[in-house]
Amino acid sequence: MSHIIGIDIGTSGIKVGAMDKEGVLGYLEYQPYSLLYPQMGWVEIDLEDIWNKTKTLLIKVWRQVEATGTVDAISLSTFCNSSVFLNEKGEPLYPGILYLDQRSKAEADWIKHLVGEKLLFNVTKNRLEPGMHTITTLLWFKKNHSDQYKKMYKWGNLSTFILNRLTGSFVMDWTQSSFTGMYDVENYRWSSDIYEKVGIDPEKLPEVVDPCSIIGYYSLPEFASRRVPVIAGAADTACSATALGIGINEMFESVGTSNVLTVCTDQPDRLDNRFLNRCHVIKNQWLSHGAMSFPGAAIQWFYEQFLKPEGHSKAILEDLCKQSTPGAGGVFFLPYMQGERVPIWDPNARGVFVGIHLNTTKADMYRAILEGCSFGLRQINEIIETDYQLRVESYPSIGGGAKNREWARIKANILNRRIHIKDISETAVLGTCLIAGTVIGYFTSLESAAKEISNDTICTVEPEHGQIKTYDELYKVFNKLYPALKTFFALSADGRSIGEDNKVTI
Repeated sequence: MSHIIGIDIGTSGIKVGAMDKEGVLGYLEYQPYSLLYPQMGWVEIDLEDIWNKTKTLLIKVWRQVEATGTVDAISLSTFCNSSVFLNEKGEPLYPGILYLDQRSKAEADWIKHLVGEKLLFNVTKNRLEPGMHTITTLLWFKKNHSDQYKKMYKWGNLSTFILNRLTGSFVMDWTQSSFTGMYDVENYRWSSDIYEKVGIDPEKLPEVVDPCSIIGYYSLPEFASRRVPVIAGAADTACSATALGIGINEMFESVGTSNVLTVCTDQPDRLDNRFLNRCHVIKNQWLSHGAMSFPGAAIQWFYEQFLKPEGHSKAILEDLCKQSTPGAGGVFFLPYMQGERVPIWDPNARGVFVGIHLNTTKADMYRAILEGCSFGLRQINEIIETDYQLRVESYPSIGGGAKNREWARIKANILNRRIHIKDISETAVLGTCLIAGTVIGYFTSLESAAKEISNDTICTVEPEHGQIKTYDELYKVFNKLYPALKTFFALSADGRSIGEDNKVTI
């Protein structure tokens, strides 16, 4: 039987699977990898380690498929965003630098001053943030490693590096280039208005390609006679939108380390500068992401620090919050564990519990985390309703965190929306396979591909009308917390910096 192999590289692990012509995904393999934290505020990846693990999984899945059938294509999905610096052979000159990295704050400020925030948004449809929009990281590299910059043949992101290892090409698809801070997302081209002003050599930029492009061929030694086409693929959330068949004026939620509400639009003038905005896989459609950075990570942190040491399995994450009540016994939580994107865009913000008292229980604190993350999601949804003029009564939810029914119930009550938890696992792998399947003829179009695959709903979580009013009142309180603490966060960041510089613990 014929299959397409899909590769998805997330921020903590690599997944590889194979999809048949009916859209059924199987042969799934997974391998974790570690992020590197060489200094405070720096976040890196070992590119060779990621490639070696990716290649191992690819070969394993390929051999399983070839035992009974053939591999017809390979396609790629990766997290967004990162910076890689490659020589002419595609070898890294420096570790990959992630979107979480904050070392390029000075470069971000300089670009904003030189280019102007109005022009930056008009061209890229995004605000400029250090690390997240990778022109800032590229300029940091040029400034601090000038000799290596001169040796650099191409700059790109993780997908550029992996696709080069597969095909020898230096490319970046347009869903990824949208977050570089120098790509014109309406006209689908690098912006000379930006890269010339900041002194970036355009020859060092990769070619931007359609996600549905065949960019080269790959083969294994034992199947050397069969050269398999490699399709560019797309960023992970764009692949997930493809798998779900999200159309214009539709919305979905993805729940992992981050928690994101994504809207699809054909009106780029409506894109909000508080959101992360990118070209969709389908040309002349755009995806707008209301992205909270660390809700899933906050839950994982609480489990690792307070529940796992007591011998609890992760099953307790479904049960513990039931031992508390709406409002978490008066405890509120700001889910800004390492800064936040939407809606506040404050890298200095941190996680905060407010209202702890002598009767506060561990269940109250856990429920406060779930409620605080859900209040943040409501803030994002209100931007969607106001700026995008889009009000949905229900939306699909995907990702590992979507399976937490109690969290979904809290979200449904706080947002007063029905949530459809979808029975699509590994949507990024599946989405990139659908892209490839459309290219090589499994499907007639991306839209029809999504309709032809299984897209069942595991369950629908309904809002409970008895709790909606309670949460409306609690939401008003939550909205006052960040403004009250904003100055504290700034002062605390100065304190952290002093503590790091002088090796003082604060």
